[in-house]
Amino acid sequence: MRTIAVVTLSLLIALASAAQDANPVPSSAAPAAQPQPPAGNIALGKPYKMEPTPGYEHCTDPGDAAQLTDGVYSEGYFWTQQTTVGWTHQPIIVVTIDLQEDLPISGASFNTGAGVAGVTWPIAIYMLVAGDDQIFYEACELVSMSAEHGLPDPSKYSVHRYWTDKLETHGRYVAFVFGAQPYGFVDEIEVFKGDEEWVHRAYAGTPIKNIKDAMVRASMQEAIRRRILLDVAGLEEKLANAAIDAGAKDAIAAGLKDAKDAAAKLPEAPLDTFKAIMPLNGLHRGVLALQGALWNAQGYPPLTLWQSPLWDQASILDDPAKDASPKVAVHLMRNEYRAGCFSISNATREHETVLVNIAGLPGGVNPGYIRVHEVQWTDTKSGIPVAAALPEAPKQDGGYAIEVPAGMTRQVWLTFHPEDVAAGTHTGEIAVTSAKHGEQKVPVEMRVFPFAFPEKPALHFGGWDYTNGNGSRGITLENMARFIEHCREHFVDSPWATSGVMPFGQFDAAGAMTAKPDTAAFDEWMARWPDAANYMVFAAVGPSLGNFAQGTPEFNKAVGEWAAFWAGYMRDKGKQPEQLALLVLDEPSSAKQDETILLWAKAIRAMNTGIRIWEDPIYAGDMTKANQEMVAACHVLCPNRPLFLQGPETYRQYFVDRRNEGIALDFYSCSGPVRLLDPYSYHRMQAWECWKYQAEATYFWALSDTGGGSSWNEYAAPGTDYCPFFLDAVSVTPGKHMESIRESVEDFEYLVMLRGAIAQAEKANKPAETIAKARALLEEAPGRVLEASRAGALNWKEPLDRDVADRARLEILETLTQLQ
Repeated sequence: MRTIAVVTLSLLIALASAAQDANPVPSSAAPAAQPQPPAGNIALGKPYKMEPTPGYEHCTDPGDAAQLTDGVYSEGYFWTQQTTVGWTHQPIIVVTIDLQEDLPISGASFNTGAGVAGVTWPIAIYMLVAGDDQIFYEACELVSMSAEHGLPDPSKYSVHRYWTDKLETHGRYVAFVFGAQPYGFVDEIEVFKGDEEWVHRAYAGTPIKNIKDAMVRASMQEAIRRRILLDVAGLEEKLANAAIDAGAKDAIAAGLKDAKDAAAKLPEAPLDTFKAIMPLNGLHRGVLALQGALWNAQGYPPLTLWQSPLWDQASILDDPAKDASPKVAVHLMRNEYRAGCFSISNATREHETVLVNIAGLPGGVNPGYIRVHEVQWTDTKSGIPVAAALPEAPKQDGGYAIEVPAGMTRQVWLTFHPEDVAAGTHTGEIAVTSAKHGEQKVPVEMRVFPFAFPEKPALHFGGWDYTNGNGSRGITLENMARFIEHCREHFVDSPWATSGVMPFGQFDAAGAMTAKPDTAAFDEWMARWPDAANYMVFAAVGPSLGNFAQGTPEFNKAVGEWAAFWAGYMRDKGKQPEQLALLVLDEPSSAKQDETILLWAKAIRAMNTGIRIWEDPIYAGDMTKANQEMVAACHVLCPNRPLFLQGPETYRQYFVDRRNEGIALDFYSCSGPVRLLDPYSYHRMQAWECWKYQAEATYFWALSDTGGGSSWNEYAAPGTDYCPFFLDAVSVTPGKHMESIRESVEDFEYLVMLRGAIAQAEKANKPAETIAKARALLEEAPGRVLEASRAGALNWKEPLDRDVADRARLEILETLTQLQ
């Protein structure tokens, strides 16, 4: 395929405003005025095919099969109209119009809406043409071709018509290729007639044999180009506002112009090995180096060490703090994991490798209980770069080597895990040494409180990892062992398996078991998680077991004997049947699903096996719509936390009432893409919510779901990445979102320890005033932390005080000390 047209800067700036996945119903807006494309629509009334079929709930209807070429444009909110066609979570959508004869084509238009509620404008709309043989050739990329007519404001809801009349091509079949990540909408596509003589022209370029594969490659190239041009645009804006020497400003401006021109001729990146680690390539490295030149012209020293907030989202174009006095201060108990950080900004045009050495703390230079990570920047499908990957810094010349590309800021992340360090305040310094620019030092303080964090915390944690068999989603046999090790290091104690670990065996016509199930898959899974607190199985059942229809005596007997077998097998393995939990059907939201869950649960519970029924119903806002007998048959209810918080108070009270009746409460979240979610408000605060509502476990979809690709290359992944760390087919790398979950489990344990310490202090007749203050802190701190987090604001870019939990945690540590 020939090089795709360059997407313009104004469009690319718009793309950086991508928001979180949400139900996209706008509150108020007016459609923006559009320039008028030409008449002569040769697609009017013509048939077309859509792959995949549309499925957005608010606009999908049988009319979708004709609405894109019926000449009718939607009126009102775009994606709630039946005249609109919509998709969700589809990386590649192909709409192919059959003009029914080979016709000359001067252009086309594509009418869509976006701008609010997670609906973002398309990165690209590829237009392909083919003759009767259906061998396609690229005609244009419509978004960039349309830029001359104006582009939509990314911050406001509007309806926009992308169009061009600058083509000179022909074809019988015209394909439009775009994506829905997470949403994509269109109500009308037009194709404009050209000069008759064009029909006889040969197609230019290379024939496209596989549209989807070609579009994946082209989209990845476009995303790389987008990233470079976005950063050029951002630096041009910074440069325009910079008070620097005119000569330096002109030189930087010239460099940015050259980079913009060069972006039109990018060499193709290898799809199989490319990683979206910034800088993405040599040209991007040069663009960011111009930021180094700008910083230098503004008076920054070659290397600036400064304090960056631990959990805040950063921008690749953020300036370093001037007159910074960074300090790493960590307060924790033995056997606990906590993090600290500082940043290094390179205000030169040359790459720097610095060595980091930690001295003065117990354990000598670079003690083993501190892991040093180099925070890497990766780009996302949405065009918003994040600094979330935490590969460990390699050892070099006795220190830790940290790479700081020209014009970039590198955060250095330190994970503390002291196990045998004496209580007290320990101070030292972190030496950062550059061969060119000398040594700078950052003070470090580690205060170890006289307590030990328990080996097994009270709050359970899991995330649909599906580490049975050969693995699924992002799990492979090559990365599975490291994946499980990483999960266990982060307090995962409730692993998930697919239904394959619990086969049914064989039954006679009356439902009696005649052959026991094969336990090999279960044994293999349990061997990988020998000390799990809970074994979670997604049963994914249907309305029958074999030939036995649900609700029949034969069904009840077969299901009961199946459950009894596995309960007994749990005992044979030295476990309790209550440790085995079944998700019968996932996220039930209909009467039919509820009936199936109820009938399976009844048959299982009738045998008094101890196996628990675990369900995650999503009757958003009104659980009274659920089958109440089904709810009563569950041992555990696990509401979706964002839905739980967004719903009315009656919705939350429903789950509290069921908890008070003896049905256990857990929480789960399943929003994405994960890199744009706030590791503090989305991940860490869930454990605090668990404490507030007396929930017993926290779950996140899904520890192994990388969207069908690598966490290191969202550009090419067909789906959405939910994995809170960085996973590819052969490796596992820590990430900030997973670190935040681990700290959240520890936060919960602080509250457990404080509650226990208060009880012990009362028995020991400690001073009443001390106990009263401790009790007040236990009652007040969770609400204070949650209130400050603005739980509904789960997007990482939201301004937020993300230090509140740590301030409360320090208060708890001080209070625990006083209660001793």
